[in-house]
Amino acid sequence: MLGTLGLWTLLPAVAQVTPNSRTCVFFEAPGVRGSAKTLGEVLDERPGPPKSIRCLYSHCCFGIWNLTHGRARVEMQGCRDSDEPGCESLHCDPVPRAHPSPISTLLTCSCGSDFCNANYSHLPPSGNQGAPGPQDPQPTTGGPIWMALLLLGMFLVLLLGSIILALLQRKTCAVNGGSDPEPVSGGDCSEELPELNELCFSQVIQEGGHAVVWAGRLQGEMVAIKAFPPRAVAQFRAERAVYQLPGLQHNHIVRFITAGQGGPGPLPSGPLLVLELYPKGSLCHYLTQYTSDWGSSLRMALSLAEGLAFLHEERWQDGQYKPGIAHRDLSSQNVLIREDRSCAIGDLGLALVLPGLARTPASAPTQPRGPAAILEAGTQRYMAPELLDKTLDLQDWGTALQRADVYSLALLLWEILSRCSDLRPDRRPPPFQLAYEAELGSNPSACELWALAVEERRRPNIPSTWSCSATDPGGLRELLEDCWDADPEARLTAECVQQRLAALAYPQVASCFPDSGPKACTPLCPENCPSAPASATVPCRPQQGSCHLSVQQGLGSRSPQPVSTSVRV
Repeated sequence: MLGTLGLWTLLPAVAQVTPNSRTCVFFEAPGVRGSAKTLGEVLDERPGPPKSIRCLYSHCCFGIWNLTHGRARVEMQGCRDSDEPGCESLHCDPVPRAHPSPISTLLTCSCGSDFCNANYSHLPPSGNQGAPGPQDPQPTTGGPIWMALLLLGMFLVLLLGSIILALLQRKTCAVNGGSDPEPVSGGDCSEELPELNELCFSQVIQEGGHAVVWAGRLQGEMVAIKAFPPRAVAQFRAERAVYQLPGLQHNHIVRFITAGQGGPGPLPSGPLLVLELYPKGSLCHYLTQYTSDWGSSLRMALSLAEGLAFLHEERWQDGQYKPGIAHRDLSSQNVLIREDRSCAIGDLGLALVLPGLARTPASAPTQPRGPAAILEAGTQRYMAPELLDKTLDLQDWGTALQRADVYSLALLLWEILSRCSDLRPDRRPPPFQLAYEAELGSNPSACELWALAVEERRRPNIPSTWSCSATDPGGLRELLEDCWDADPEARLTAECVQQRLAALAYPQVASCFPDSGPKACTPLCPENCPSAPASATVPCRPQQGSCHLSVQQGLGSRSPQPVSTSVRV
């Protein structure tokens, strides 16, 4: 007891070293996919619960319980990725969030005091009242007093350990660089990344503001290596956290392989993301080199819409939760071309996890911390008018960012269609130009884009020849105009864009619906309708736009274009 009391005298020193830290109980049930370990520093690596975790990105703990037949079983406990409404509570008051099965309910809580997620204070009235069974790792409030004493003792021991750790970190960083550690934007003095000794660097294929992308090889596989300098550790962590979200695997999202540290030759070792290599390069590079027929253009456009719709979608599948994600930097440089000439969306460095009804803390630590962070975006050329004008709806920023993504998607669809030979009478499309390049040149300023897209409400020119083609005369124009509408609320959802493109690509499916039907995103395969590819069966939820299906011609069957040998990611 005297030793315990003696530790309290060290609390002022702790407050000085780590004044904003939050420590939570950490637990993940064996059946849960994904991990929230990246949201904090696990302080106790001994096997078996209980463990604790010091939060890196918030001052908020969470808990998730599965209530089945009146018995509550803990699923996850740890740190949240950001401070949100509800985190100000000092106690864990669970509320229903999702129903993974008809007989079970997921209950979640958020709270803002150390170890507040160890127990829940009560079950909500809507749930079946009941206490956790003997197999549950955490008891409810009012359990044995020894558990409270154990947690208190652990807390005090961890505080002492944090003092020692902080002093060691400060000494190490002072020897290496002279200044105190900066966990958000400075060098990485605390994170241990695996050394990727088998990684071979070949050649630089792209240089950006925060990273250099190399072509290389890992265990015999050709890969892309995104190498970050020490000053960009925050960008590395943010992009890695998005790629490591559970359930993010998709054919039209760049495939993440691993993360670690390393460097080419004599250069210093730094954090790395290892991704799949796409030898055909970026969408911009491909469209510069090649044209496509109607069928190939539609397949490329449809795959791009599929990828964005998947990013935006919030889903539970096979016990795995994927939150909705806004990309925020969709451009033809950040979309890559696969071997079958479909698209894969990459560069998730600015992506944000969106708020959702069943959101879990396994989401990426990239939540905005204020209006400036929400309005921050990527390539100016593709920024929606509400971002250029800084009038984005901050009250419902999640939906607003999705609508901004759809605007960017429309510009990419225009770029793809501008290189479609079947949309030109002479079958010779003009040289590739980026969106607004004809109007503003290759390097437009923010003021020029604002004047054109916001004040004048102009958009890239849709040639009259598009309406003279063998396709639906108004389908393409209507689709683009419904995606880049000046009113964000009037734009289609990404799912609806996907469904309209699927109707253009597979008219035998769309013909099952009368043209006079209501303008809505109707599921594409009702009873007695010919089957369509999986990409054409995703339902969508329109906002104020419509998914009117009326097409005349489907995919073409022309010979494939030559393969590019360039490499970009």
